[in-house]
Amino acid sequence: MKNGKFEDYFRRYKNLIIKIAMDKIGNYDDALDICQQVFVSFYQNMDIVSDELVKAWLIKCTRHAISDYYRKTSREKEIFTEFSEKGIGNIAIDGEIGLAEDRLDDLDLLGKVLRTVKTVNRQWFEVLFMYCVEELSYAEMARRLNVSNTVLRARLYRARMFVKEKFGKDYRDR
Repeated sequence: MKNGKFEDYFRRYKNLIIKIAMDKIGNYDDALDICQQVFVSFYQNMDIVSDELVKAWLIKCTRHAISDYYRKTSREKEIFTEFSEKGIGNIAIDGEIGLAEDRLDDLDLLGKVLRTVKTVNRQWFEVLFMYCVEELSYAEMARRLNVSNTVLRARLYRARMFVKEKFGKDYRDR
């Protein structure tokens, strides 16, 4: 079931993701890599992304992957320049691996938080997903949910308090 649903979304949105990446990067091979990265991430998070938000989630994830691509390529240039000038070993690469591991841990915690909140309160989940994953403004979230800013802020506050109570220790340990 999950594989069929994933294949349907992949067929429907792969060209859009490649086009967005190509427009920003200009390299087809790198755009394909970003598309693959986005869909791997989507497959891992399919159970927390609601069907009506899949396209927005994929686009947002693509934008993040493009930003990561630019960060990585600029860092690689700096590292290789530094290596060639100073003859330094793999110190910088080891640091990058540590940052990648930290980021994966953060994503794992976010996934765990969103899955838990989704089972407790669907409205809190929607607000947290829009805020944390899609990074929408309060005005855009209120418009999408068709609620006032006051109601939106109350939901977000209650969701944050629940997350703080339930996952505060996990977050502080990070």
